[in-house]
Parts: sequence; C-alpha cells; structure tokens
Amino acid sequence: MGLGVLFPILLAVMGIYVLIGAIKGSGRLFSMENFKDDSKDKAKKYMRILYFTLAAIMLLMAVVNGLQAVLYSSKLTYYRVTDAYKDNFGDLLENGTLTYTATETTGGGMSCMGGGGTTVEKTYGPYSVDDQKMEMEEISAFINKAYSVYKDDQTKFPVTSGGLLSCTGGSVDYAKYYEMTDLIDDAGNPVYANSDAERAKGHVVYISSFGNTRSDANDGSFVSNLYGAFSPTLLSILNYVLLGLVVLGLAALFLITRKFTDKEKLQKAREQQVSGPSMPSSAFNFDDEPETQNPKKDA
Repeated sequence: MGLGVLFPILLAVMGIYVLIGAIKGSGRLFSMENFKDDSKDKAKKYMRILYFTLAAIMLLMAVVNGLQAVLYSSKLTYYRVTDAYKDNFGDLLENGTLTYTATETTGGGMSCMGGGGTTVEKTYGPYSVDDQKMEMEEISAFINKAYSVYKDDQTKFPVTSGGLLSCTGGSVDYAKYYEMTDLIDDAGNPVYANSDAERAKGHVVYISSFGNTRSDANDGSFVSNLYGAFSPTLLSILNYVLLGLVVLGLAALFLITRKFTDKEKLQKAREQQVSGPSMPSSAFNFDDEPETQNPKKDA
C-alpha cells in the first residue's frame, strides 16, 4: 500500500468517528461542562447538525483523495539511449543490440555477518539500442553495462553529486546517456520534446494502482470509466472546495461553542486549573521537632 493511500484512509477513519459521535449525540465531541444550563439542548442540536455535515464532507474528501491516489499517482514513463551513448559505447553493441549479464545475490540471511545468499548470474536482453520505449529495466541494462566496462574512465563517467540510475549511491553522472519522457502522442508513442511545439503533441498517461489500467485505455472497464469521469483538474478542484467547507464547518463550530459558553463557569474552571489542589502550610515545615529530654535520676 502506497503512502498516497494512507491519507484518504485517515480521513475516512476521522469521518466515521465524527459520524458515530453525531449519531450517538454524546462523547468527547459534545463536551458541554462550561455551557449555559438553559442552552445545552439547543447547542447540542446545532452541534449534531454540524458534526453530521463535517462527517459527510470528510468522507467525500477521503473518496476524492483516494481517487487521486489510485488514478493519478503513477505516470507512464519511457526511456531511450542518446547519441552520446552510441558514440561512446558502440563497442558494447552487437548488431545494434545489447546483452548484459550481471552477478546478483539472492536469498539472504545475515550476509554481512558471513551468512549465506546465493550468487547467481542473470542475463538481460538482447535489447535494441534504437528502442524508443524502454522501461527502467532495459535502460538500466544499457547504463550498467557501460559503467561496468568504463567505470574508471572519468571522461565517460565523471563523478558528480548524483544520478537517477546510479548504482554507487548517486555519485556518477549518467544523464547524458539516456533520456526519459512521460509525454505520449495519440498513437501511443513517446514524445521526447525539445520545444513547446513538440510538447504540445504529447499528453501524460497515468497508470492506476488498481488493475494497472492506463488512463487512455477507453476499454469500458470500471477504472477506465473513472478516468473518463474524474480528471486530475476536477479532483483537485473538488479537494480544495471540500477543504474550504471543512474550515467553514470548524469555524461555525467555534462560534456556536463561543455563543453558548457560560463565561463565569469558564473563568472558574480556568482558575481551578491554574491554582490546582492546595496543600496545608504545615506540609512544608521541615524543622526538626525538639527532642524530649528525660531528667536523670540521682544515683
């Protein structure tokens, strides 16, 4: 479960809590110790209405945020190698393709303490160097192959502050050897844009975290219909509107509480909290009591 789903779950839990409190009409949400005695019933009525409203808004916010997390948290991204890669590492290609064999450790235990993993070789590819729609595994194979051969050549792999595909903790510059894009044209091909006119030819495609459905699928499925009904802009507007309504609801709750509060009761309660329970002054008398001397008897 992604972190993006945790917030709508928290909102839903809070909304359910407020809704249960509004239905019961009792509990911490209806603390009225300092309210005017002749206004408690009226205040409770108004508070229940507000809590029902706030619960409904919070549950709607949970749905809206949940849709944002499920539908629009992941973009379709493609990669390709650049001409710089082909010029510098042409010797690694065979008939325009690359195959990369890596040594990997599987299994585990406490390998750093001498425990056992199993070392195996895994082969990736062959991948075409002209592929415009590479995914992360493919572009990583091209970069890792080149780095494994030329890692000591500072002219090809200068040390910098970071890199997206760095296998050494983000200290080597790979940026000039690959391109990435999240713009897709109407034919489903990636758009590697260098100008505004080229960017206008593409659009962003999202992948749902539920069912891995593409936002441009239009296959009549439930998730596809959700994409058609709820755009990112619409969900953002709904989220801001609902958030504003929550703020207004809380402000109204504050005004109602202020209106029906008995100021004398509130003042007494504050004074009691400040003063606290008193102790007798003798509790702080630490002087030793005088010893009682017995008169000595004459021998």
